[in-house]
Amino acid sequence: MHEASPLSHDFGASRLTIRRGVALLGSLVAVSGIVFVLGSAYVWPLFIFPLFLAAIFFFELGSLVVTAWLGIFFVAYYSLREPATAAATKEALAGMPLYALAGMLLGRVQRNHNALQVLLAASSLTDRLTGLYNYGTFVDYLHNEITKVDRYGGELTLIMFDIDHFKEFNDRNGHEAGNDLLRRVGATLRGMVREADMAARYGGEEFALLIRGDEGHGYDLADRIRRAIETIALELRGGAEVFATISGGVAQYVSGAGDETDLIERADAALYESKRRGRNRITSHGGASDKEFAATLTA
Repeated sequence: MHEASPLSHDFGASRLTIRRGVALLGSLVAVSGIVFVLGSAYVWPLFIFPLFLAAIFFFELGSLVVTAWLGIFFVAYYSLREPATAAATKEALAGMPLYALAGMLLGRVQRNHNALQVLLAASSLTDRLTGLYNYGTFVDYLHNEITKVDRYGGELTLIMFDIDHFKEFNDRNGHEAGNDLLRRVGATLRGMVREADMAARYGGEEFALLIRGDEGHGYDLADRIRRAIETIALELRGGAEVFATISGGVAQYVSGAGDETDLIERADAALYESKRRGRNRITSHGGASDKEFAATLTA
């Protein structure tokens, strides 16, 4: 989860594909050698193993590769080991399509299984309505990132957002319009954050954004998001358009400055100050200088 760059992720996937390819090739060579020594009667039971591996590793394409290898093996075997009889040729021609069909079916089942596993894994990490990470995933990630800052240094900034007057918005326009608003806010956050950052639905109408950078960068990003969201036009059933705004609070974490709970509290305090000052604004915890805000932090 955001631990590696897309480049390192692609490199890791490539290494796994290479290892699987080597394993499949090794099994094909080994089975071919055994059959070459023991005789063609063992070709069908022994070649099941590489067919199974190919379907699991490479799905339908893998089964076609094994079938092609099997055809080449038959040509080599009957050219070098023993001459092909009419019965042996008929058996090979009939068996290879059946192997290919079985491998294709097995590969399709494996592909669907993998897709389901990916979907289940994603659903346990993300919020279904907005597509953002959920609260549990965010809290775990925040803890890990703060641990890394404490150990290696760096800058980490938390932004907390809250949709202004969301309950009144729901009461006035209906819950489906409220859900649409949550989806649109989620899409805006996804579109404006970097790959290295994390955006999450913190709960209800509240959102959290964790970025690598100082409080100034966090404030600038939060204000761009605020301006983008206030331009979102939601169309109701009667054709009328409604708008909504958000408020935000920004707080920075530096090494040794408490823990994730302290950081959340500072960002929440800044968010509360944005609401106190009239909403539809961003407040930076470190940038606050007025006495009233200082009082809210110490209260």
